Amino acid sequence: MPKTPTIEKMMARDVAVVRCDEDVHELEKRMIRERVHGLPVVDEDGTVIGVVSQTDLIAWHYNCGVDGASFYDQRILMPTGTDGRNLRLTDIRSATVDEIMSPIVYCIRPDQTPAAAAALMINRQVHRLIVVDEEARVLGILSAADLLHAIPGIEGPLRELEVEHGTRPAEVT
Repeated sequence: MPKTPTIEKMMARDVAVVRCDEDVHELEKRMIRERVHGLPVVDEDGTVIGVVSQTDLIAWHYNCGVDGASFYDQRILMPTGTDGRNLRLTDIRSATVDEIMSPIVYCIRPDQTPAAAAALMINRQVHRLIVVDEEARVLGILSAADLLHAIPGIEGPLRELEVEHGTRPAEVT
């Protein structure tokens, strides 16, 4: 009987994280630049303490009473010197990542099985799990797509769908 693969063999490594004290505006620029929809949030020790997503950013904008179109127009002049002559633009709305993140994180250990990961994803209705070590430091991310790739016989049809939807390049022959 073949050995069941572990999460460690299936997870995506080199996962980007964001520190809890990072500025929300910097996070937003980074998510756009890196084309990510969400990131694990870590504290100063590298321990995962939450997740932040595009939805969290949208909610923050909405709760601030502005839409994305006016995001960079909400500025005021603030003096940088005591004489008031040196003026700079400062955004009146600021926050750190820990103010907008979700503190609920679904984690799994790298030695767990795909069945355990699938059960957690189904029960919690999530598409990704943060893979952590004993100290809750991020080792990787396991997605539902990673689990699909582990199902015997699905690689061909799954590959065709990924090519069709542009998430995987077609093979050049």
